[in-house]
Formats: sequence, C-alpha cells, structure tokens
Amino acid sequence: MPVRSGDRAKRSRGSLGGVPIYAEIKRSILEQIDTGQLPEGGRLTPEVVLAERYGVSRPTVRQAILELAREGIVARRRGAGTVVLPRQRLRYPVGKLMSFSEEFAALGSRTSSEVVRQEVIPADHELAVRLGTRLHERVFCLERVRRVDGRPVAWQLSQIQYAKVPGIEAGDFATLSLYEALHDRYRLAIHSADELIQARIAAPHELALLGLEAGAAVFQIERRSFGEGGDLLELVDSVYRSDRYEIRLTLTRQ
Repeated sequence: MPVRSGDRAKRSRGSLGGVPIYAEIKRSILEQIDTGQLPEGGRLTPEVVLAERYGVSRPTVRQAILELAREGIVARRRGAGTVVLPRQRLRYPVGKLMSFSEEFAALGSRTSSEVVRQEVIPADHELAVRLGTRLHERVFCLERVRRVDGRPVAWQLSQIQYAKVPGIEAGDFATLSLYEALHDRYRLAIHSADELIQARIAAPHELALLGLEAGAAVFQIERRSFGEGGDLLELVDSVYRSDRYEIRLTLTRQ
C-alpha cells in the first residue's frame, strides 16, 4: 500500500505497521514502474518533491532510491537525475564459453548484428603482441554492434590471423555466425578462452554506437580464444552496456 501523506505520527517513528518508511516508498515507486506510470528510461520525481509528497525527510527518500539502484531497477545519472532501467537485465555468462547468439538462445531472445567494419589489415606492434603474430602480418578484423531484440547491448571487435581464415572477409557477418564460419569452413573450433573484465566510462565514439548518454558506465572485456592445441585463434575486444548486463558469481569458501 502506498505511503499516506497524512500519517505524520507513524513517520516520526520510522515505520508503518512495522515496515520501514523507506521500504513503503520503494514499494510505491515499484508499483508506478510495474503499471507503466514510470516507463523504461523515465525519470523519477526529484528527491525534494518526493520527500514533500510522502511527508518524510530527504534521507528517507534517498534510502528508498538507493535500494532500487542496488537492485538494478533505477540508475542515478549525472545531469539526468534517477532513471528507470530495463526490468530484464542480461546476465553475462561468467565461466561459460559461448558465442553472443548462444548466450540468448535459451531465453528466446532475438539477436542481430550490425557490421561496422570487416577488412584485412597489417598488424601494428600492439596488435602483433596481443595476437601473438608477426609485425605487419595480415589480420582479419570484424567490428560489429550486437543487438538483443533490436536494442544495442554490445560492441565487438574480433581479430584473427588471416593465414588461418583466407577469404573470410567475403562473408556476410550481419547474418552469418563467425564461430560457425570458423568451424564449418576452416575446421577451427574454439576450445577454451580467458577473459579480462574491467569497468569504465564509455568513450565518445561508443555513445552513438550503443545509444548511451555521456558519462554512462560500460564493461570492457578482452577475450582470447584458443584451439584444442592451445593456439591463440581469436582476439575479441568487447564493450557491453552495464545498464543491460549484470555479472554474478557463485563463491565458495575452501
């Protein structure tokens, strides 16, 4: 039940019927989100206005909003206030080696790709070191924006030694799976991989690609994929929207 603005005595004790006031305010905001009064991307009423509406202090309202933020329901953004996030957050498959499409197959989601660039380039010093190849050796580069149900969620740059995949640049990777092409045409199977995941602020060129506002946070992921014999087959640099993804781990104490 939403908080009633006239119940001052109960507010002064910090609870309503044994339920903390901030929890009632949180529940009220959730009801507005569930009923569509606060749509995805919509802004919450400012704290000072909510405090007046519910007859409570600003710290009480702030606690309710912080609880919603911790649960990934809203996000506090500089210059934009507090906005409603998509209710279904995508879980990054930590510990599982899957292609982008495989991540969502079990969820019934539709994936698509927008090819930004696909070409063969000579490796500079940095790329040669990261890919374990020689300076100026030819490398196939595939840059894509990955979408789930039509919404951009990630940018990816895949790089493979061209000697392993001659002619691959002719493929239509807006519809073709890169992993399927590697397996079916070149008999290259990804057996294992290691990943480095870091959080940072989105770079200016990533804002338009992923539909983000300035100051938005992203996950930066570097994946190195290996064949069964341990050869490095693919280097993937990815940037994932942090408002669409969450990373969860199961930990045990030895």
